[in-house]
This record gives sequence, C-alpha cells and structure tokens, in this order.
Amino acid sequence: MTATWVRVLASYLHLLAVAVYVGGSVAMEFVLGPAQRFVPPAQAQVLGQRAADRFLVLVWGALALFPVSGMLLFFSLSDQHLVTRGELFSTGYGRTLVAMMALWAVLVVNGALITFVFRPRLARRATARGGGAAVAEQVESMQRAAQWVSRLTRVDLVLALVIVLFGASMAYGGGIL
Repeated sequence: MTATWVRVLASYLHLLAVAVYVGGSVAMEFVLGPAQRFVPPAQAQVLGQRAADRFLVLVWGALALFPVSGMLLFFSLSDQHLVTRGELFSTGYGRTLVAMMALWAVLVVNGALITFVFRPRLARRATARGGGAAVAEQVESMQRAAQWVSRLTRVDLVLALVIVLFGASMAYGGGIL
C-alpha cells in the first residue's frame, strides 16, 4: 500500500513539474514574447523582466522537483535492477532514462546561464557615463544578451518536449532508445 501512495505522489509531482516547465515555456515563448512587440520598448522590458523573474522561480522549482520525483518513481516502480545488475545501458528503458537525465542536465546549465549570466546583463540600465559610444555599447550588450536568452529558451522548450516524449515512451513502451 505504501509503495502505491509513493508512486501516486511521485507521479503527481513529476507531472506537475512537467506541466509547469513546459506550459510556462510555451506561454512565455508564444504568448508573452509576441505580446511584448505591441507595447512601448521600455514597458516591454519591464514586463519581460517581471514575468521572467516570476517564471524563473517556477522553472528552478520544477528543475529541482524532476530528480526528486523521478527517483521516487524509479524506486517505487521496482526498476532498481537496471542499476544493480548493470542493465542501465543494455535496455531501451535504461538508455532512455540516461538520455533524460543528460537532457535535464542541459536544462540546468541553460537555466544557470540565463539566470546568472544573461539576465544580469539585461537588468543593467544604459547610462550616459563615457558618452554616447558607451551607451551604444551597453545597449548592444543588452541586445546580445536578449538574443542569447531567446535562443536558450527555445532550445529549452524543444529539449523539454523531447524529454516528455522520452518519458511517455518509458511509461507506455519501455523506452524509445
């Protein structure tokens, strides 16, 4: 009975994290991003920063929840023999699981780059210190950072969808790889 409740709870938490991550990414990419083009640039920047600040909390929560709920699922489904008998790389289930973990690591690295490298560059304000050339350089740096954030979020969305496909293949077919 306990294993059933653990499995149900782990499945719920895992699917909740997937829904938050993928659903939020879709909303940010296909709803908020295009909507920002219809407001003045200063307002679009503030709106984007505020929305991203809130969304990053959800993203990091989901990224933290994936391995916790995934491990609970792994052990509640009695799949430990994949690790203990060395079958992790010899079965489709095991290879798919390893691929999912590798893609999750890429999501974490991309999230760290967005959070700690590119977003701080976007948060800076262009100042007139050093003349017009310095302002132009600061604005160009901010535009490059915005382009990187946009690219990385699109990559993350594609990777998240691939991870969902892999997860479904594990649940209903023993793994796709």
